[in-house]
Amino acid sequence: MNTSLSENLQHVCQILNECGVEYLTIGGAVVNLHGYERLTKDSTGQDTKVVDLDFWYNPYENYFKLLDALEKLGQEVTDLRKEKAPDPKRSFFRLERPKFTLDFLPEVPGMPRFRMAFSTKETATIGDIEIPVISYDHLIANKQALGRPKDQEDIRQLELKKQGQKPRQRRPRQRPG
Repeated sequence: MNTSLSENLQHVCQILNECGVEYLTIGGAVVNLHGYERLTKDSTGQDTKVVDLDFWYNPYENYFKLLDALEKLGQEVTDLRKEKAPDPKRSFFRLERPKFTLDFLPEVPGMPRFRMAFSTKETATIGDIEIPVISYDHLIANKQALGRPKDQEDIRQLELKKQGQKPRQRRPRQRPG
């Protein structure tokens, strides 16, 4: 896993853990943790240097804990705290920082309820921080549900790794010179 991804994931998860947020790390970070290292892609499919971290959280029991974590990460949440009846299903949050982008999702395509997925979570450790990650099988189901070309490539590379073959490491495209 590249250093920038590792450091940013560790930093964010330390704050989430300190605030008691129940979450699962999903997306490209977990693909990297499973052994297929690739860069984040932008909406046009080009590699980007900004780390994109995706988290699925339990919106019903964690909304205000997540607000605490977002505040520690530098997000203004005063107006959100004033909501008398927040709608957990609509509580998607995105934070864009110079080194990383964070997405906190209340629902994830192709997945069962959060509680069921959380019960089968795996745990990665970076430094001294334990990071709950979506299980391999749920990661594959999520990638299949999304169906984007990069998700299909992730599945292909992860299956190669699972079969004992070395996944192809992504390298930035070289422009002809």
